[in-house]
Amino acid sequence: MRIVHFAVTPLAGAPLRIVQAINAHTEHEARLIDLARYGTEDFGQDVVFGETPELAMELADKADIIHFHNYLDLDNTQFSPIDFRHLQRKGTLFIRHFHSHPDLVASRMGIDAATLLAQDIPSLVIAQFQERFYPDARVVPNFIPEKDTLYLPADTPPAHDVFFSPTNLRGAWDCRWNTKAAPQAHDAIMTACKRVNASWVLVHKTPLHQALATKRASRIVVDDMVTGSYHLTGLEALSQGKPVLTYLDGRTCALLQHFSGTTHMPFINTKLEDALPVLHHLLSSPEDSEALGLEGRQFMLDHWRAEAMVLFLDEAYRMLAHDPTSVRRQPELSLTGSGRRFFALTLPEIIHTSRKARHKAQIRPAPDMDESALNDAEDTATTDVTDRVA
Repeated sequence: MRIVHFAVTPLAGAPLRIVQAINAHTEHEARLIDLARYGTEDFGQDVVFGETPELAMELADKADIIHFHNYLDLDNTQFSPIDFRHLQRKGTLFIRHFHSHPDLVASRMGIDAATLLAQDIPSLVIAQFQERFYPDARVVPNFIPEKDTLYLPADTPPAHDVFFSPTNLRGAWDCRWNTKAAPQAHDAIMTACKRVNASWVLVHKTPLHQALATKRASRIVVDDMVTGSYHLTGLEALSQGKPVLTYLDGRTCALLQHFSGTTHMPFINTKLEDALPVLHHLLSSPEDSEALGLEGRQFMLDHWRAEAMVLFLDEAYRMLAHDPTSVRRQPELSLTGSGRRFFALTLPEIIHTSRKARHKAQIRPAPDMDESALNDAEDTATTDVTDRVA
């Protein structure tokens, strides 16, 4: 089938990587149409509508399936004169792929979350924290091209000891999901490194290939230790053979096990509150760091290869072609029933609220994070990870 993806933001490069994996590992032909160039958010692109609208129109007209990412629906006019409603009437199939919290998607579209969730386009959602907020969407895993050069373990000694790429500079308790606790995580990283005379690098607002190169040249990677979910940066680091600190709540762990087919945990499941002693141990015990990194790389090769993960999308496309109404939440991942909702939604919120209360009760809060704090890092690089909630 000819599958054409549409996106208006880079989403950390996920749409392009999905298209590349479809072309490499399935019988389908896929293209990505981005609305515009993303400037410093250089995650790579295929067709840019603003530059070659005629090509985009031709691809859309010939598509068997149109695959929307995040903020697009059948009434979207940003790609005009492409008329999605007309294409649907002509027989084109549509599917939608969510990478962000419904409140963020809805606000960007100028609607409310209830209206967003009521739309009847068959939908997918990534197998991270987002899936618990789209109860009817079919869950599919995020993945990365683990065999590409920048995703391989480095063959030279690391230039930095700890790598951290905050999505933004919000504090741990300023936002429930759109944060990596930049001030507090930076404080823990800096303290741990100074104790053993190690180096660290913070990355913010730089093209993906530069961020990947810097991460590849680092010994340890810190992902998200506050919300309960990992990000693409964590998968990238596992592929590169790095030990990765992140905090996964029970629901995220269950999803990881479901799609990997193993109970083995590739991440170092660490809450922000415990980051300092864990980092200190890893920095002081390089043999543990190296061994854990090798295990993470092996996990990606054995349980999270792109060629295997993309088959979950292939399955969704075939279901869509057979019967669009069949593209729905897998029964084994259902959120129906008070018990399942408790473990997926209620319990994580209770734990997060308790952690937040304990933090606020502390005498000395973590320092504020601003641009000057980035300059205090021993070695500073930049990458934009807006939308890296994917």
